[in-house]
Amino acid sequence: MTQHRLSLATAADTLAAIPALLGHTPENSVVAITLADNGNGSHLVATTARIDAEQAEAGADNVVTPLSRHTVAGRPVTAAILAAIADTTHAGAALIGLDAIRDAFTARGIRTIRALHTYSLTAGTTFTDLDRFTDGTIPDPATTELAAARTAAGGVIATSRADIEARFAPTAKIPESLALAAAATMGADFLPVTFDELAAVIHAREIPSADLTARVGLALATGHAEVRDAFMAMHIHGDADAADAFTRIAAPLRGTARANALTIVAYFLYCTGDGAAACAALEAAERTAHRADLTLPRLAGLLSAALAAGMEPAQVQGIGRVITPDYVADHIGAVQSYT
Repeated sequence: MTQHRLSLATAADTLAAIPALLGHTPENSVVAITLADNGNGSHLVATTARIDAEQAEAGADNVVTPLSRHTVAGRPVTAAILAAIADTTHAGAALIGLDAIRDAFTARGIRTIRALHTYSLTAGTTFTDLDRFTDGTIPDPATTELAAARTAAGGVIATSRADIEARFAPTAKIPESLALAAAATMGADFLPVTFDELAAVIHAREIPSADLTARVGLALATGHAEVRDAFMAMHIHGDADAADAFTRIAAPLRGTARANALTIVAYFLYCTGDGAAACAALEAAERTAHRADLTLPRLAGLLSAALAAGMEPAQVQGIGRVITPDYVADHIGAVQSYT
């Protein structure tokens, strides 16, 4: 679930913008784009969400309820654009789901100003306007203004949701002995030095070393929520850069350390507005906890509930913003380079 401020002109432009709005190219899905009236006769995008075609009819209310609560600069959602993006096998379910979502919006006083269907979001593919009974072709989604802006900001548009999920796949396990040896040598300096080094790496947009990764993993493996939460203070170096660093850190970790690292990744991704990636990170955390027979971090459950409820990224950001230097010093140690 993502939020952007931009205007959409035509049906073709709308469909071409969907990959950049979502952060990936959806397949066999129903996409809902909610709009707020900007007060001068045009609309601004409030939120974009996707649901699997086969789940769209049954999940219509679950999709629409949170979407209908969003605003843009205080202006409520008043309209929606719906798109069924589904091949011949899934088109029937997608179109039925689209109608169910349309009805759910109507019941909340939100009108659907455009309903579209296409088999895929690739350049040159034909689409149909379901209400106007007109056809058209989709321009190249990679060349849209929004795609260019997302790329310029360091964002990635995945070719599919599977590509997003692949970001959070585990890699070769890092030896815990690496971190244990460092802890034995560093003593009381272990946590504060590790925290400071990670802050410097994120600030410089560098790749965490194997040694640093192992040390962060050992800190997270303790299961102490206070230590995990302190790492969320890395937001001061940029949510996107922090998410990238913790994604790399989570990959070679296992068990409690990996579940906590992925939860932190999900938090930072949520703050950037990348709901699809945040959801994928949380699902990876859930799989990790299940396979290791561990209790899922409570924060992961809270973030999942926030996503399901459609909580806006700005509200979720407040979780980390209360983690002050004093909090970090109390739970990590005397941090020298926090800012």
